[in-house]
Formats: sequence, C-alpha cells, structure tokens
Amino acid sequence: MKKVLNIAAPNGWLIDPHNKWVIHFDLKNVSNNKICTDYNIDMWGVVPNGKPMEFKSRRKASKQESIKTWNQLLASNWVELDLDKIKTA
Repeated sequence: MKKVLNIAAPNGWLIDPHNKWVIHFDLKNVSNNKICTDYNIDMWGVVPNGKPMEFKSRRKASKQESIKTWNQLLASNWVELDLDKIKTA
C-alpha cells in the first residue's frame, strides 16, 4: 500500500491486520463555504463479518496529523476497507 503523499487528505476506512479494529478518516463538514483542515479519526470495533459496529473513540486531527496517522497505520500492515463490498455480502 502506498503512502499518502500529495492528496487532499486520507478519507475512508482502514482495518487492522487482525480484523478487530477499523479506523475511519473523515473531513469534518463545514458550512458557509469555509475551507476546513480538521478531520475526525474514529475507531470502531469490528464484528466477525468485518462490519464496524461498536464505536470506541474519536480524535480530531489536522490534515498533516491525519496523513501521518494514515501512513503509520499502513506501515503497520493496516489495509483499506471497502464497506460497500461488505454491505452487499
């Protein structure tokens, strides 16, 4: 998995190598056309079929912090998770 280098920011889900935890990276919604550099990084527990079901924690982060966290997780063998595939399975 490639590191995030020159993108707006990480967005989506990563799952840990043991399929116990997922982390969701999401740009916070801002109204009035303001540009926002704040992101939510949410941790969820995973049920056996791979769906995130139990909310554990939320951390707010800057764009740089979210990219750093994303890259650290990828370096620790976390992988991107496509929830659409899980929902249809």
